[in-house]
Amino acid sequence: MRRVLVTTQTSWARRFSFREQVVAAPPDTWREDTGPADRLDLWRALTALPARMRAVLVLRFYEDLSEAATAELLGCSVGTVKSQTSRGLARLRTHLPADDLVEENR
Repeated sequence: MRRVLVTTQTSWARRFSFREQVVAAPPDTWREDTGPADRLDLWRALTALPARMRAVLVLRFYEDLSEAATAELLGCSVGTVKSQTSRGLARLRTHLPADDLVEENR
């Protein structure tokens, strides 16, 4: 009985410890008024990434595939897709000019 109580308490604590926060806009999004020059900057930044990282980002965001579909297409695990997406977006943030990304508090 004691173990049941401990497990139940742990489950409730986990359930309420990870809360999503609602924000008006995502932290960084590409500007709404992107023109051909902005798209060219983005493609140049993408070409600076390694091939697998570039493939993951293109499949996830341009082709709008899920993580599972991207993993199946590339022949890797879903965890690899997630890590490559995270690292790729971090590298894009360093390659793109700061004024091309919309900040959360603007």
